[in-house]
This record gives sequence, C-alpha cells and structure tokens, in this order.
Amino acid sequence: MLERLIDSALSQKQRFSFIIVVDDKSPLQLNYQSDKVQYLQMKKNSGPAAARNVGIKYALENDCDYYLFTDHDCILDKEWNKEMTSFLARTEFGAVGGMTYVWGNTLLDYYHGINGTLAGKWLLPEKKELWYMPSLNFGMKRHVTEEFPFDERFPTAAGEDVDVCLRLRSKYKIGFCPRAKLWHDFGYKNTINDFSRFVRLFMKYKSSSATVYEGHTVLMWDSSVSIYEGNMYESNL
Repeated sequence: MLERLIDSALSQKQRFSFIIVVDDKSPLQLNYQSDKVQYLQMKKNSGPAAARNVGIKYALENDCDYYLFTDHDCILDKEWNKEMTSFLARTEFGAVGGMTYVWGNTLLDYYHGINGTLAGKWLLPEKKELWYMPSLNFGMKRHVTEEFPFDERFPTAAGEDVDVCLRLRSKYKIGFCPRAKLWHDFGYKNTINDFSRFVRLFMKYKSSSATVYEGHTVLMWDSSVSIYEGNMYESNL
C-alpha cells in the first residue's frame, strides 16, 4: 500500500516540493530509501498525531507553504496536489478537505461509501465549508499548521483529526475542494471474513470520543451535513 501511495505521489502533474513518509516504528522494518522521498522513522510507536507532527516539523524547517496529509492506504488522483494547493492559494480558507472515494468493492466497502465514514462533514447551506475533514485528505496553510499541531494525546488513528479541525475552526475556516480526489483502501478481501475488522474499526473510532470530549465540551453533529447522502456515522452525537 505504501509503495502504491508513493507511486501516486510521484505521478502528480504538479510535483510536490517534498514527499515525507513518517514511519511510526512499523514492525515491518520498511527502511524506505529514495532520493525523491524523505523517509523519517520514529524511535518508538507514538501514534499518528505524533508522527504527523514530526513530518510537519521537517516541512517547516524546509519552508514549505502548504501542508497536505494522507495515509499509506490511499491512492492520489494525479491532480490532487494541484487542486489542494491552488485552492489554498486562491481562497481565504486556512485549511481544505478533498473528496474521498472507496477503493474496494466488497459490501463493507459499499457501506463505507454510502455512510461517508472517512468523508468530511460540511456546513449548510452553501456546502462550501467543512466542519471537519479526516486527515487522510486534508491540507493546511503554513501559519495554520504552526498554530494548530496535532494533539499527541490521541494514541491511535481516531479522533485526532476531529480535534485539530475543531481547534483550528476557532480562528480559521476549512474549505471543501471536490476536485481534489483520492481513493481509500480499507483492505477488505471479502465481506464475511472481514466483518470483524469492520466492527473493530468503528469501535476504535468510538474509543477516541472521551479524549475529544475532554477538549471540546460542546459537539454538535447532524448526519444531514455529510458530503455523502445517507451518512449515519455518529449521527446521535
């Protein structure tokens, strides 16, 4: 999956200034080497928030203007970098989220596509502004990234993206760029055998709720404001 992501990153029509891969002490011992990719390895497994902050620190030291985030199990459209960075450059939004599609074709993947599990949640009525965006398809301007790093109290890939969006929205807005597309691969091989993985995914998301509540006393969630119609995820929050 990582090699597939890197291939899609290297195939961008508008080249990245830097491609940074942060290895959160993976047990696979990847040791990825490339003159086009900066490979950073954590000394210990610390979670995605800490890993992203390491990547941010490196990009800040190299004077990058825009900071785009994705995950190893994603495939970028060839225009993704161009659409994300041009959106940030021409608008007043401090951050941006793109359009995420599901890569697989099992019934579990189909559910995620309808549910919008990893889709952003927009604000009505114009649907041009996002309440939050999962960090697999997310970008920020330099000054916003400096002000609002990821909260490293989140130990897993759950809740840390909601938290950073809620915090930065106290000062900036998050725009929606539907032309910035990518595909996310949940890794399901078939519907029956992977159903337990499907359930554990939502249990993991739910496990982060306490940490989110600790930092944000009021959360308002309306399932009708999802990018995807029919969103039911956490609709009663």
